[in-house]
Amino acid sequence: MWRKLAIFVLQYKRGLLLCLLISTVMMGFLATKVKLSYEFAKAIPANHPVYKDYLSFKEKFGDDGNTVVIGVQSNTIFELPVFLQYRLLHQRLKQVADVEDVMSVPFAVNLYKDSLSEKLVAKKIFSDSIKSQPELDSAKNVFFNLPFYQLLLYNPQTHAYLMGVRINPDSLNSVKRTAIIAQINNAVLQFQNATKIETHVSGLPLIRTVVADRIQKEMRFFLIASLLLSVFILFLFFRSAGNTVLSMLVVIAGVIWTVGIMYIMGYKISLLTALAPPLVVVIGIPNCIYFINKYHTAYLQTGNKTTALIEMVSKMGVVTLFCNLTAAIGFAVFAFTLSSLLKEFGVVAGLSIMFIFVISFILLPAV
Repeated sequence: MWRKLAIFVLQYKRGLLLCLLISTVMMGFLATKVKLSYEFAKAIPANHPVYKDYLSFKEKFGDDGNTVVIGVQSNTIFELPVFLQYRLLHQRLKQVADVEDVMSVPFAVNLYKDSLSEKLVAKKIFSDSIKSQPELDSAKNVFFNLPFYQLLLYNPQTHAYLMGVRINPDSLNSVKRTAIIAQINNAVLQFQNATKIETHVSGLPLIRTVVADRIQKEMRFFLIASLLLSVFILFLFFRSAGNTVLSMLVVIAGVIWTVGIMYIMGYKISLLTALAPPLVVVIGIPNCIYFINKYHTAYLQTGNKTTALIEMVSKMGVVTLFCNLTAAIGFAVFAFTLSSLLKEFGVVAGLSIMFIFVISFILLPAV
């Protein structure tokens, strides 16, 4: 059977190469549409009590975290120059794209009864026209006499003050996320430089953005590092630029297919699926070594290129298939777990390993 497959590949190599090229280009196009995942709760098994509580929380209260919290601890916050900078920080944050609202001390309101309509009217405690320390002290006394804001926007014992920045949830689940957090950090840095007060930024949007950006950077680093290391090992093994380039074409095509599979399956790049492309590199390199090494051995024995290629496929095809199939099954087992992240990784890894075998089987003999 493998001998017939080898003859088939050699006989129709142009058509097979064209099909492989077109499909790889299409997968490359799909790969550009894959997005980063910002949902880290999916790592918890679906039947775990914590995950069920998390889903219940989201059902009752909506999004689980779209607020960035900015904290300062200083007893000088109500000194006029510092207070004006604190108010300016609020205004800068309000101007950041996709920031829906900002809650802070300078824009706190009090309720007053309107004598005409006899309705309660919200009025800012700290007027925009405050220009002197006595005016600020007067408004500060009003603010401190409102128990509602205590432990919400400030702690009188520790002189800690909080500013809450609510961000559009849709933007937090898109590529805009990094730019939004960067603008918030920049505004905070300006306040810190102007007042010399240490300022802290926290909240789920910040944490998730930092983690997601790190995943993206590490995925890029490990992929590039694995490719460069593969080039070095292949060249050291084959002592041939042609064989090295050919092997790298197989590996790069496999990586493209891996990311394309993520899009087709409706997955995003997560903590685990980010490991699939480097994994394909690890699987693809031995495939190339097995096939090319067998070709050179057969060519030295027969002196005929076609015979050597047929011998290469017929002898190493079944060996490489079972090696790849065993690895694919090993990773595909994760698809039966209750963790969504592990399930996605198992599906992507299993399919990618089998596709790298198909790519190796077509590309190496045909070229």
